[in-house]
Amino acid sequence: MSLIVNFLEFIDAHEGLTSLHRLGKRHVIIFWKAHREMPEKSAYDHWLGLCQLWGWLGKAEKPPRPHKTPEIQARTEQMAVIGPPKIRVCSDLGEAVKAARGQRNLTVAQLANLSGLEVAELEGIERGQSGLPCSDVQRLLVILDIRLCFRSENR
Repeated sequence: MSLIVNFLEFIDAHEGLTSLHRLGKRHVIIFWKAHREMPEKSAYDHWLGLCQLWGWLGKAEKPPRPHKTPEIQARTEQMAVIGPPKIRVCSDLGEAVKAARGQRNLTVAQLANLSGLEVAELEGIERGQSGLPCSDVQRLLVILDIRLCFRSENR
């Protein structure tokens, strides 16, 4: 119960919670983003508490999983075994993210779960409409193993 209270206090402090029925996936994602360094066991315990809260609120789906679940770690380990992806030159970030996501057979929803970003944010990046903080972009680059190379063009 204390984990649910901790979550609700965090959301109230950061989002100004007015009603429990207004809680949604966005709030949980904000919580996970702010608690990335939380140990895996604690994150899982919080997630179980959120599942209970979601049940009490009559929500049909489960809340988003924590940033580090066994499924995500297994997928990351599987990607490491496959080896490094082929090198591809892309002219913009959106193109690079979409290509790297495709190489790893990740859906936008899976990448959102891995990165802690929302699906709409990722779709915007892939369309070339990025307004994300550098830390979010950097996290995407690390997850997808995208390497940036800058060159200046003399005009």
